[in-house]
Amino acid sequence: MEQFGNGQLIVVMSPAKRRVVVHPGWFASERLIVEEQLEPAAENTRFATLSQLLRTAGALDRAAAEVLADLGLTAGAFFALLELSAASPMGIAPSELARRLAVARRTATLYVDILTRQGWVERMPHPVDRRMVLANLTEAGNTLIDELSTAYKHRLAELIRDLSPGQSERLRQLLTLIPIGPQPELDFVCD
Repeated sequence: MEQFGNGQLIVVMSPAKRRVVVHPGWFASERLIVEEQLEPAAENTRFATLSQLLRTAGALDRAAAEVLADLGLTAGAFFALLELSAASPMGIAPSELARRLAVARRTATLYVDILTRQGWVERMPHPVDRRMVLANLTEAGNTLIDELSTAYKHRLAELIRDLSPGQSERLRQLLTLIPIGPQPELDFVCD
């Protein structure tokens, strides 16, 4: 271990990479620094993976828009509808919807606007905080979910029909390893 300024610098050497570990000082007075230098081949592999993931996500989003075209929804708005259904009958704030969908707040508000225009969602005042608004399914929204959500989930799942159930589950597990921000909680959270 080598000393570095006021803190500590730990260098762990291996043939493939150099690793320096940093601690921000929350639990100790020393500060440790983390830096990881990967082999160029590892960086190239990660970049190629990210590139493929983004291309695949774009293609799936376009295909999902075609599946949902008769409803006039994007995949994002459809998944917002499903999240609002899960939050019924209490409803959720658009900021909580944004967190659950891992999108910007303005995007979640846009989804609520789209679903409100369709008559499937309504905005209601928060029962405690008058500054907040909650989005909740209308009767028509609940009917849509009850009658059509299973069919649309099946149609959307067909977009990855070339994957076996085991491959689908493994891919889902791998994708959860990629940090996308705070993960949704199951309980209702007020802003």
